Amino acid sequence: MKDSQSLLVHNKKILIICASGIGNTILFTPTLETLRKEIKAKITLFVTMQGFAEPISGSRLVDEIMIFDNDKSLFEKIKNIIRLRKEKFDYSITAFPSNRWQFNIFAFLVGAKKRITHSYRVDKLRTLSFLQNAKVPAVEKLHDVEQNLNLLRALNIKPKKKKRELQFYVNKENKEFANKWYKENKISNRDFLVGIHPGCKKITKYRRWSTENFVKIINNLIKLKKKILLFTGPDEIEDVTWIYNQYKEKGKIFLIKEKSLKHAAALIAKCRMFICTDSGLGHIAAASKVPTLAIFGPAQPSRTRPYGKYGHYISSDLPCSPCLKYPFQSSSNKIKCKKNYKCLTNITVDLVMEKINKI
Repeated sequence: MKDSQSLLVHNKKILIICASGIGNTILFTPTLETLRKEIKAKITLFVTMQGFAEPISGSRLVDEIMIFDNDKSLFEKIKNIIRLRKEKFDYSITAFPSNRWQFNIFAFLVGAKKRITHSYRVDKLRTLSFLQNAKVPAVEKLHDVEQNLNLLRALNIKPKKKKRELQFYVNKENKEFANKWYKENKISNRDFLVGIHPGCKKITKYRRWSTENFVKIINNLIKLKKKILLFTGPDEIEDVTWIYNQYKEKGKIFLIKEKSLKHAAALIAKCRMFICTDSGLGHIAAASKVPTLAIFGPAQPSRTRPYGKYGHYISSDLPCSPCLKYPFQSSSNKIKCKKNYKCLTNITVDLVMEKINKI
């Protein structure tokens, strides 16, 4: 049931600012689903690159997607802002995490009547958060999915305490691609497939578990008659290729360099399990209802672990961890570890295998 206050936002225009990453977009999908069910509004999604929009492009969750390419000239960027201002949005919602001055200036320039974001205890002046006029307190350690749903309170919508599922939209063509790929590589439904993504963004390379450990995990899985799909992107191609090259018998391990995120998602959806670092592909796997194990080091699993009943993680219980707590600390996503990343090195192959077996 919709309450009388939420009816006030019917037939409005809403701009969603989701410019942090692919995983962040996926973690916002339960909020988009709730918006769709609760109010009648034209919903426009704003992203800074095509990949950020892929989780929901082609779906019914939004009416329009606007890609604000960072490589465009200043003139082109100003033109896009003017175009958005002409839309006269009633509401703008900045997805979590939002503690950056760029997001706040952008929301202000677009000029929605009500600009909704989170409030933080740090960086209030440096991030220019005063340019937003409707704030919901960010709660440290709360998962990003719940942080995003809390934003709806500024629209007088109380998210229901019910089953919340992540979404990643793939179409018929994506599924046909995956079926064809599996057929060409002689993989059948009887094969137990384990997807593995050992990488993450290059700028946060310190979040990666060692390549040697991933080799040991793969060796153990192959002995258990599992087949491996080894996923890579441009940021980790050298490391992942090195892992792949450790195996001479290629019929049991396959290197996936697929550039289309939707094609990769369709391949992941056929896996029986997915193992990864704290990365976007892990969220894709969890959204695809694939049991997912994420290996966490400096990052905060309470916030960004794979969400829902298909999401699992392993981390070290150290006094200094997690140390990567953006956006709840002033140092953003940069860290200086004085303990040689014990939070990752303490996670042994045996511990990970034990967790895999439990899952």
